[in-house]
Amino acid sequence: MTIFTFTFHSRVMHRLAFLVGILSVLSLKTSGQIFVYQEKDGNVFTSVDSYSPGKTNTYTKLTYLGSPFLTFPVWQPGKIRLDMEGNVLDCQLAYNLNTNEVLCRFEGDSAVKTVTPAVFSINNTEFVRYQNSLMGIDYRLYYSIIHNGPTKLLKSLSNQLGYMNSEEQIRVRSYRDLNLSGSYRIITKYFIQKGNGEPKLISLSKKSLMDALADQAFALESKIPTKSLTTNEVIDILNHYDSLVAEARINRAHLSKEDVFRQIFQNKISYPGWVGNQGIYGRIYAGFDIDSLGYVKNVVILSPDNIGFGFTSEAKKALETMSNVAPAFQGRYALPVTFTYENAKEKTGPHIPVNRLPDDRLNKRTVLEEVIVPFTTNKAGIASREVWGYYK
Repeated sequence: MTIFTFTFHSRVMHRLAFLVGILSVLSLKTSGQIFVYQEKDGNVFTSVDSYSPGKTNTYTKLTYLGSPFLTFPVWQPGKIRLDMEGNVLDCQLAYNLNTNEVLCRFEGDSAVKTVTPAVFSINNTEFVRYQNSLMGIDYRLYYSIIHNGPTKLLKSLSNQLGYMNSEEQIRVRSYRDLNLSGSYRIITKYFIQKGNGEPKLISLSKKSLMDALADQAFALESKIPTKSLTTNEVIDILNHYDSLVAEARINRAHLSKEDVFRQIFQNKISYPGWVGNQGIYGRIYAGFDIDSLGYVKNVVILSPDNIGFGFTSEAKKALETMSNVAPAFQGRYALPVTFTYENAKEKTGPHIPVNRLPDDRLNKRTVLEEVIVPFTTNKAGIASREVWGYYK
């Protein structure tokens, strides 16, 4: 149970005291009282009166530069929503960055509650909770949304105790009487979230963004400076990325949903029977262009050659004999064709290839929806294997 009281101190403008059951101070578990206060020059300090358990209780007083909380004064007007469908509630909030806890007290009620809201806002900054599981342990993080597009830029804040650096020592040299034991230091991390996917940790660098946005890396490469990036520059890059994805989605939807094109291709391609009878399966990528008249041109195999198994020749032959399509589909495409193998004698279901073509080998082609070519047998004793090959 946490109890908060405000007290007055002659050398400070504000002071907050509260009791905690378990307090983490430099990795030591103690119980005691914390005072967060601000001096007239604006420096914030945290004083900890701690009691270590044992045969005899040991009292220690430690003082740190900074505060474990997001704001000072610690209590700020805020709003919480306990779940996404719930009502927005007004309350006083304190956000502990060190323990990742949100503390709340409602008007007319002095009791302090630790809450885990889906969303809360403090000082006009909104934080959203993301729940995840790591090694079987559930954990939560709160992110503020810096850019709320189809691809979001998120920021998380935490804070850690550490020894003071030289800059901090110079800043507080007039407080030598406090015998400062260290400082609370805020740690800022940035994440990219595609749609409703899991946020991916990034640094504000070209390499990190290229890794996070790998599906459009080729098109983005010349747009991203090599220097350390600002958040505004990252937002501009994300907007450009979203426009590329939207354009690719439109193109993909057009030709992928062209039933005549898919049906004709499906009718023209076959699973090499002798290959299926040996349990061989795989995925190939065929590249092709559609010209201004709607003709299929320049058919190439983008994936590694698997000469001798017939997968690449089947796909290439089918594309080269395709009839023309609407000229509106003019563009450069990559078509994944997946040859799946299933043996009714097995209980594992179909064998689906795992190999995929890296984005850097697509050469700015629009990737179409995958075409599945299945093979089923009922013969015992066949060992299945996937083929992929090697790049030249």
